[in-house]
Amino acid sequence: MSKGSRLTLTSCALALALGASSHALAAADTVLATVNGQPITQASYDEFTEKNNLQGKAPKKKVLDEMISRQLVLQDAAAKKLEQRADIKAQLAQLRENFLLRSALREAITNNPVTDSELKTAYEAQVANMKSQEFKARHILVADEAKAKDLITQLDKGADFAELAKQHSTGPTGKKGGDLGWFGPNQMVPPFSSAVQTMDKGSYSKAPVKTQFGWHVIKLEDTREMAPPSLEEVKPKLQQLLQQQRVNSYLLNLRAKAEVTINP
Repeated sequence: MSKGSRLTLTSCALALALGASSHALAAADTVLATVNGQPITQASYDEFTEKNNLQGKAPKKKVLDEMISRQLVLQDAAAKKLEQRADIKAQLAQLRENFLLRSALREAITNNPVTDSELKTAYEAQVANMKSQEFKARHILVADEAKAKDLITQLDKGADFAELAKQHSTGPTGKKGGDLGWFGPNQMVPPFSSAVQTMDKGSYSKAPVKTQFGWHVIKLEDTREMAPPSLEEVKPKLQQLLQQQRVNSYLLNLRAKAEVTINP
């Protein structure tokens, strides 16, 4: 292919590209409607549907009707000079201030993003402090202390805990022999949880444990180390925590550079 041919093809491609670009601009400038002389263009329509997440979710006519209604109300507000009213000016100023505050804080986070390495370090630190046990226990729930003490006496004489639970427990687990399955230390009410954590595996409470539900006789069957959540499970919360630290650092830096006087 000759040099001249290449130039011709390049020129054609450029012309086509410019033509396509001009066509796109013309389409964006297409006026879909006018409201008292104010045009609603395809570009403003596209922007409205994107901001309100309406792409493909509503008929074009319905969206356009909504935009026309909004424009009519805005024009009426302008004609009545609502934005000049003292109460509305104050609210607009407050909205502007809040928007600027959010924007500045968002930019402080965006310009200093949380890294994967930081997330991993924060996760490892939290996991190190998360070491805890899970407990597998049974209980017998009764209405009064005397009944609970009588059940403990029967256990001391060799009675089967599960059978006593089936016969006497008023709790929903009574039919299952009082079986509570596995639970963490924070899943039970404090008196119950405290009692379980002081017991040895295989033992039962030698004194009734009182909670708002009644009197409990508890048997601790087993314990195990609680598996920590994965990084992916806690990542959103860690991300939020580290981002808040970014915001705190941003605010401290602003204060350090500012001259602030607090009057008594």
